[in-house]
Amino acid sequence: MIKRITLSLISIFIFSISFSQQVELFKKKTTSENTDYNNELAYEIQGNIKGLADTSIILAYYFGGKQYASDTANSINGSFVFSGIETLGGGMYMIVLPNQQYFDLVISEQFFSFSTDVNNLIELMEFKNSKENTPFYEYLKFITQKQKQVTPLRQKESTASEKEKEEIIKEISNIDTEVKLFKSNFEEKYNDIFFTKVITASTDPIIPESTENLTKQEKQIFQFTYYKDHYWDNMDFTDQRMLRTPIFFNKMDTYLNKLTVQNPDSIKKSADILVKLSRQNKDIFQYVVSYITSTYERSKIMGMDAVFVHMVENYYMTGEADWINEKQLDKIEERAEKIAPNLIGRPAPPFLDQLGNPFMTDNKGIIQRLYDIDSRYTLLVFFGPDCGHCKKELPKIKTVVDSLISEPKLFSNHKTLDIKVYSVQTEFDEVKWNEFIINQEIGDWTNVGDIQYDLEGNPAASSNWRDEYDIYSTPVIYLLDKDKKILAKRIDHSQISKVIKRIEEREVN
Repeated sequence: MIKRITLSLISIFIFSISFSQQVELFKKKTTSENTDYNNELAYEIQGNIKGLADTSIILAYYFGGKQYASDTANSINGSFVFSGIETLGGGMYMIVLPNQQYFDLVISEQFFSFSTDVNNLIELMEFKNSKENTPFYEYLKFITQKQKQVTPLRQKESTASEKEKEEIIKEISNIDTEVKLFKSNFEEKYNDIFFTKVITASTDPIIPESTENLTKQEKQIFQFTYYKDHYWDNMDFTDQRMLRTPIFFNKMDTYLNKLTVQNPDSIKKSADILVKLSRQNKDIFQYVVSYITSTYERSKIMGMDAVFVHMVENYYMTGEADWINEKQLDKIEERAEKIAPNLIGRPAPPFLDQLGNPFMTDNKGIIQRLYDIDSRYTLLVFFGPDCGHCKKELPKIKTVVDSLISEPKLFSNHKTLDIKVYSVQTEFDEVKWNEFIINQEIGDWTNVGDIQYDLEGNPAASSNWRDEYDIYSTPVIYLLDKDKKILAKRIDHSQISKVIKRIEEREVN
């Protein structure tokens, strides 16, 4: 409807004094005050803003949900020039004035000029030598005018009578029709400019009518599925300039976080679809792969590291990420290889040496196998006897485990909750380990350690189990099911009951 159309476009492409996103600045250069085009320059943008005080001005571009400064200029009597010896990357830019005022430009041409008034930046804007920006501001001026008509109607609607509301809705509908017609004519008239691609990309897919015999729920599923399947239909993936707009990042963020079920398998499928589309342009492909990989490597949501591993295995280890050097690639692959064995849903690594023999022994020297523990749940706890945080966290873990065993009424699915603890100490001092077990009163747990020494008496591990479980600090807690598949990882004592309760309730339902 009209509110959706006007507000969505206005929020992206119109001047606002409430510029809330910080422009990330970096020193580029101070522009020349020469007002004649210089053939030695790669770009030169001349501006004149009537009423603008002498000040510094920033030329910034959109990229990845943020804005980055590209150039600066000094305004004298409202006149300024941005210029440089390297061509500006095409896309949507903004000129940032004092008091967080800004207005947008389209950069396709490298040499043009404009003039406006500081008190009415949009409506008084005029361009010379710009095939792109003249129609862009024709569009903005029309949308601004319609927005001014809609806003009071929306305000009036909230307090109007039912009869008045009908008239208001009719007026809004008429404006909506005007906007749609203008947009359609604009796209046809200016089908050869970049801004038309931006408008088209921001247009949602039109959902066809579903068959009449569908239930309400089935119809909603059909509409959502169609919308998601055709979400990228209007995006030109061949044009790298789309990266320098607010549209591309916002659509990608919506696609991955709102249109995709937030579990690793669903996100991996959506990521693959997006990567496949992005292959039409090398720059877009690089951005999409890099963004998704880094985003899910840093994610604090449990289990999302599976997306990171998926991206590395499918796009980095295959040699497609040719934009990074060998050293960086090695680090990325090494990180993925450490995470891969302990992804949620995979069997927990079984603590075996290179010959396939178990080696974890208790404090009496007896081998205790993780997979020999027979219980519905196993809590796998890694700790260090000298670790200060472990000394605080393990008593809390014990309290939680004891309460889960002694208060089965917390879970309606079982008379008692069958949970045991397999605790692995990560250091090499047997005396301190034994003292820790006694002091923490965890003697009823299966306590094991890998205390080995080489021929020279130096501590040595029997396998790479620290890498397999990604143990770079302690304590670390894993929750395993009866088959020792990983249900949760890197949780703390406060999350143990919550995770188990959610699993139990899911099984009941």
